[in-house]
Amino acid sequence: MQDTDENVFYLLDSDDKRVELKSVLDSYGYSHVIVKKLSQGGQGVVCLTKNPEVVIKFALDSKGRLISKDKNKDTFLKNDFSFQAIMQKPFPERLHLAYPMARLADYSGYVMRLMGDMASFSSLVPVDKDGIKRMSEDGGHRRRFDLLAKLAALLAKIHSVGMVYSDLSPNNVFITKNSALVTQNVWLIDSDNVFISGEDVDKLVYTPRYAAPELFKGEPCTQWSDVYSFATLAFESLAALHPFAGEKANSGSDGDDWDASVKKDEERKLPDVDPRYSGKIPWVEDVEDDANHTKDGLPRQNFLTDETFTLFNMTFSEDGRECPKNRATAVLWARAFAHSHAQSVCCPVCHMSFIYDEKQKKCPWCGKKLPRIIALKDESGSVVFAHELNFNDEGACTAFPLPKHIFTPFSINDFFCGAFEVRSVNYNGFGIEFSLQPLFATDYDCFIVIDGKEEKITGRYILQLKNKETYSIKCVCRNGWTRTLAIEISEKSK
Repeated sequence: MQDTDENVFYLLDSDDKRVELKSVLDSYGYSHVIVKKLSQGGQGVVCLTKNPEVVIKFALDSKGRLISKDKNKDTFLKNDFSFQAIMQKPFPERLHLAYPMARLADYSGYVMRLMGDMASFSSLVPVDKDGIKRMSEDGGHRRRFDLLAKLAALLAKIHSVGMVYSDLSPNNVFITKNSALVTQNVWLIDSDNVFISGEDVDKLVYTPRYAAPELFKGEPCTQWSDVYSFATLAFESLAALHPFAGEKANSGSDGDDWDASVKKDEERKLPDVDPRYSGKIPWVEDVEDDANHTKDGLPRQNFLTDETFTLFNMTFSEDGRECPKNRATAVLWARAFAHSHAQSVCCPVCHMSFIYDEKQKKCPWCGKKLPRIIALKDESGSVVFAHELNFNDEGACTAFPLPKHIFTPFSINDFFCGAFEVRSVNYNGFGIEFSLQPLFATDYDCFIVIDGKEEKITGRYILQLKNKETYSIKCVCRNGWTRTLAIEISEKSK
């Protein structure tokens, strides 16, 4: 609960008495001033402190009350032991996971480090028409592709060391608050939900709206239940629709509140399962059963590629629901959304983004004519990268990166890095400027190919566009990997 005074935060204790929390002490004796609540789930409340890179997690009991060292000693000590154990877990280096740096001295909870100026991913899950309208202001689908790729990569790193996150939901994912920043970061909080697979077989923590069907049967959380939760979160944030909220589900929904986390323990029983989350009905785009199809939500063709549709179907089809190991891995999700991000363009009029289709001459959202588009194609003629070429009133074009992963084998560690910075220029005619990024240049030799003739890129290269010439960009790894992509510039729509 938040008082009218922004610097006064209060919760109820086990005696249902209001406890005002202006500041708290940690186990090292440091005092942290609380500014405001960031998020709240079934297991606790996360609060921002005066230091924007430090947040506090207050663990709560099953009734949403504070656990005090004085009034709830046994539970406090049990939780405190668990928090110490979390601090000893083998998290990968530089993992964007907010885990305990210190425990709280007087209440059950801990201190975490989180990048400053972050917001909950729940702000990107539109639930009504107003939320959908805000998509044009929050980065739209292109930003979501970027964030989802990084979130999947983060999950893949956790899974790579044999760990499971267990309660993936929008409230546990934090993202860069400013949608206009070029670099967007993703962090996970609630590290007390993270455990080593097979270590805590009885641990079962989940948010029902995003939970895999097997969790409702009491089966333990696994990396496969993690990727199911990820796929649900991803589809809902892109489609403005839960993947099972179709005609069949809506006709039989019991309308219960499925947004709070549920923990299996001695005090709580598994809830009755909402039809949408039971795993017993087809998903809204099921290719074998159309009983749950719906026209609700945003047009799928604007954000689904063949690759992402395949992964969603692997996860939500009958095979995926009943056989967890048939679901797509986090690495495959990271690669698929990195590809979607690379293939998306943004309309300069309505500011909505969509997967580029070279046959499409108008924005699918507002119907306005598209600007010039630069597209890079592989040897099969498939578009692997697309971006709009816009000029402002001063005649300048905002630069954008060509990602490393379109030239190299995909890696979750650096797919988001740029190989080139690109912008359109008017320099003795219309042209494209490629600026080779220093880190990429350490391992690759790069060339612009004009009608079969190669010219090496040593720093900045301006490609002057002329009629009837063919262009491509070639990157040669010094370890032997080579990729050449054709460069095509669309004509400006008339």
